Amino acid sequence: MSEGTWNLASEAMVAPGVKERPLVFESCGESVCGILSLPATGVPQRAVVFTHGWSGHRCGPAGLLTAIARALAFASCACLRFDFRGRGESEGDGLHATLATMSEDLRAAETALRQETGLPKTTLFGMCSGGNIAIGSLKNLPATEALALLSVYPFSDGDSFGRDVHRVWHFLGVYLHKACSPDTWKRVFRGEASIGRAFGVLLRPFLKRGENRRHEEGDAPAKPTGKTAKASAHESRLDAGKEPPKKYLTGLRKDLPALMIYGTGDPDAPAALQYFGSYVKEHSLPIRFEEIPGANHNYSSAAWRKQVLDFVVPFCTQKELKA
Repeated sequence: MSEGTWNLASEAMVAPGVKERPLVFESCGESVCGILSLPATGVPQRAVVFTHGWSGHRCGPAGLLTAIARALAFASCACLRFDFRGRGESEGDGLHATLATMSEDLRAAETALRQETGLPKTTLFGMCSGGNIAIGSLKNLPATEALALLSVYPFSDGDSFGRDVHRVWHFLGVYLHKACSPDTWKRVFRGEASIGRAFGVLLRPFLKRGENRRHEEGDAPAKPTGKTAKASAHESRLDAGKEPPKKYLTGLRKDLPALMIYGTGDPDAPAALQYFGSYVKEHSLPIRFEEIPGANHNYSSAAWRKQVLDFVVPFCTQKELKA
């Protein structure tokens, strides 16, 4: 059964003990499309908001986030997965999406879920850069009671050529899709769209490595404010020799339990464990680290995904989380 927002007229049983329905809410005047997973019977005891990676969507890689949300719904959680603006079915232009807009979307989603369920607290579940967004937004999300993270890299302030090239592939897919639309060519002939601008975006990382980062940040302020959470913009590698900043970790606190999961087959896991681990030790934070032997960044095998669920479900439903 397709889980697309427009294919679910109201509510549907998607698995034994689990029902889903679309939930559309606004973020900065644009519609954000999500899927709400609920226990088929009874009242949900926990609320969990999911955040996907930079170039992903609400289902996660090969449906990983969908599977986790449904497992949690079966365990009496209300789970909201949504597409950041400019991704998936949500409104917005993907080329104009920034880390600031992702943080705004997360806050709107968290508010929507609490209003929908009546639950006062939420757990944030982030994957890849979606995890960075969750961490960076914590100061603006005081109702957060726990944090679960998959394959989250260290934060990065610096430009990254690897990140820019990764985004070129994303942009190329967007432009190829637009090129197949007659409306795009009508806009070009009317002067409303520019082919040159598209080539500029694609070639810019190779001509001037640092400039593309300013395009990504858009009009966001140079320094994070109370309404802007700056996070890692990609799932690629950090610049060699550059010490990642830890100022964005200050939202982590001693009364906020967290679970961080990594696969030993992920080449960036050791650096991430060192980065977050040293901060956790220094500040005596209640963050637990778990490693899945052999697993890659996206936990692509059934066995690895089962291990992820074995860690995530007990953590997100633990009795120590006060309602």
